[in-house]
Amino acid sequence: MSDSERRFRQRYDAAPLKLELRLINLLGRPGKRYQAVARNFSTGGVSIETQIKMKPGKRVLLSITSDDHSLQAVPAMVLRADSKNELYCYALQFNMEQVSEAASRGADTVLQHLEFTLREYTQREQTIPL
Repeated sequence: MSDSERRFRQRYDAAPLKLELRLINLLGRPGKRYQAVARNFSTGGVSIETQIKMKPGKRVLLSITSDDHSLQAVPAMVLRADSKNELYCYALQFNMEQVSEAASRGADTVLQHLEFTLREYTQREQTIPL
């Protein structure tokens, strides 16, 4: 990890994940559902691409689905934003302070299982000969 690297956790290719996000409005309620593409993942957050424009600090709810696991309404916050052609790239940090302690522990367990699954996926992809 370089000196300028902001990540504290190892990131893994998140191609197998399906993501849906909902923006939190001014009243704290979730809005319309939008599709997003996950780029990389760790238990602390996820990097995504979507057509929705957001600013750092924006709160969202994520639904994360893989072949083996599913999490609904995971609170997250936009840390960084960048544009890439017609897509916007975001670094999202999971924000479990928004949910009960029991829900936070449950979500953390599933996030750890997702990370383990993605780590195995990444290792398999790196060992497949071209």
